[in-house]
Amino acid sequence: MFIGRKEEIGKLKKLINGNGFKSAMVYGRRRVGKTEIIKQAILNENGIVIHCECKKVLPSLNLSLIEKEIKAILKLPDYIKFLSFDDLFKAIFDAAKNKKIIFVIDEFSYLPLGGDNGVDACLARLIDLEKNDSLNLKIIISGSYVDLMQNILDRSSPLHGHFDLVEEIHDFDYFDAAKFFPNYSIEEKFRAYSVFGGLPYALSLVDSSKSVAANIKELFGVDTSALTLLCQDMVEEESAKVSSLNSVLALIASGKHKYSDLVSSLGKESRPDYALSKGIGLHFLKKISPINDEKNKKLTYYNFDDQLLLFYFRYVFSNASARAVLGKDLFYDAFIKDDFQKYFLPNAFERVSKEFLIRKNKINAIKPPFFKIGTYSFNDARKKKNFQFDVVTMDNNGFISYECKYTNGPIDMAVIKEEVAQTNDSPLPFYRLGYISKNGFTQKTLENIETAYSLDDFYKEELDI
Repeated sequence: MFIGRKEEIGKLKKLINGNGFKSAMVYGRRRVGKTEIIKQAILNENGIVIHCECKKVLPSLNLSLIEKEIKAILKLPDYIKFLSFDDLFKAIFDAAKNKKIIFVIDEFSYLPLGGDNGVDACLARLIDLEKNDSLNLKIIISGSYVDLMQNILDRSSPLHGHFDLVEEIHDFDYFDAAKFFPNYSIEEKFRAYSVFGGLPYALSLVDSSKSVAANIKELFGVDTSALTLLCQDMVEEESAKVSSLNSVLALIASGKHKYSDLVSSLGKESRPDYALSKGIGLHFLKKISPINDEKNKKLTYYNFDDQLLLFYFRYVFSNASARAVLGKDLFYDAFIKDDFQKYFLPNAFERVSKEFLIRKNKINAIKPPFFKIGTYSFNDARKKKNFQFDVVTMDNNGFISYECKYTNGPIDMAVIKEEVAQTNDSPLPFYRLGYISKNGFTQKTLENIETAYSLDDFYKEELDI
């Protein structure tokens, strides 16, 4: 069953049905669903579809594999041989002069790129020579090496400026992720997203007939469990290039979010800059700065951008020795159960609250609409205390602070009074306060606040955009 991606598929279909030559680049990390999106976009389309998937092999073997595919679909005689990618692309362009061709090159970044003889240069030369309104060719290239694909868009790249559509495919947010387990309760949907994140492949492994806890035990229980292997695979290749990446990810998962904390833990000689930069580029990590002062290094910190990897590094990677000698149930009870409830879920609730507000903002359900969302913190020297504001939005009227509470009971007036006192001390002026609660609000609280959302609001049909 294919889920979501209406907007991405719609953009590709529009390009495929456009007049003349059109080209698109679709990229995103592995297992994010790029190939399935392309397949859905070209499904039932008129024209000849040539869908080639490149392998991580020698260029000559990729050339041979793609040649075989093209010759079979275009019914070219056996004696025709493509001695280079120039020859291969020329055959496609020639065929498109008489018929509509949809040519998909999956995992384009596995091909030799760069230099005058790179595949990117070959393709760019042919586009420049052959492109015209009568050429009925649609080219879609995709790739999983995000940094390499982004390099193709760089001004120095021969393919710069040659694409009619560039689409980076991201993980699902909490709302679309929940479509993988429609029978879960609202709270179980949230708990599932907090663990498994928004990677479609990971979500497809969740058995919604079992609880989230049971899925954790099954999918992370041993070294050969599906999600243990997936997380190892996601990080392994990159950690071979960046020796400190695993260490940086493990430290951030343990709660060391500031640059100074990382340096202190890794040693005085360490500079985790490259590992952090790589982690951000891969969407493993994100850099978080105050919403009103993004250049403030003292208040900048790092956190995971990927819930699945956060769960893996906090519980599985960091406790590998214990997991090897304990059964699934014992390991869950000893190393996950309590911390998951007290620390992991409340932090995930803040993330999902932001995603919820963004969805409401997109359907024009927040007045005035905000154009920025983030966090804010300040140090109160007088009280010798650091104050953290969970979610802050910025609109034309100023700033709104949203307090997020993942507690078993409803928010009462004591929470409201505490938040009001904290915002009164804040150097950043807030013109409105909002509250987001897992379990709603007392009646008296609702009578005294203007903006209140609960977990039940997160999954309303109106947010399905």
